[in-house]
Amino acid sequence: MSLSLAGCLEAVARLLDACGPLEPLRLCLSARDVQAEVCASGAAATLSLGRLAGAAGVGPVTSSHGVPEPLTADLSGDLVLVAAAAPPAPDEAADARVTSTRAAAELLRTLASWAGGLDQDLAHTAELWVDDRGHAYTVRLLTTAGQSDDLEAAAAAAGQGLARFRTWRTDSGIDGVGRLPCGRTVHVGVVALY
Repeated sequence: MSLSLAGCLEAVARLLDACGPLEPLRLCLSARDVQAEVCASGAAATLSLGRLAGAAGVGPVTSSHGVPEPLTADLSGDLVLVAAAAPPAPDEAADARVTSTRAAAELLRTLASWAGGLDQDLAHTAELWVDDRGHAYTVRLLTTAGQSDDLEAAAAAAGQGLARFRTWRTDSGIDGVGRLPCGRTVHVGVVALY
């Protein structure tokens, strides 16, 4: 049985609850898999990846020349986690961190509630990016449209449940922005495949 995007968000929220404190994460979630980047290096990255591995029930993280090796784990159903370390962006390391792993798990639960209301065709092909920048989270839903008349429909479907949702054309398709009922901003991108 395949998970939905909402189910994926719930599964990753549970995983984060079990991990304890982690370095900031960049997550790319879909109905099929989760790609996680631990935004750290050295011992901090190894510790965070080790906590992810332990919570996912896989063996310890190994390190090669001080760089932790990526890990792969089956989370639930058909959901696969792939995690690795990545250097933080310059603006992520500049200030003291105000985000947390607990807050990231709560954000994923909020997003799961919203994703559960998305059109199922969209939810099975979309990717949701959640980026912990250390000082704030950014959220972006990305999807595709195969024909020009599908572009507007895909953008409208992606904006379901978002207040003050507005869109604009780009060279690659349509971008948009709206707010969840909790006030969290969600960016939307629909890429034309034609």
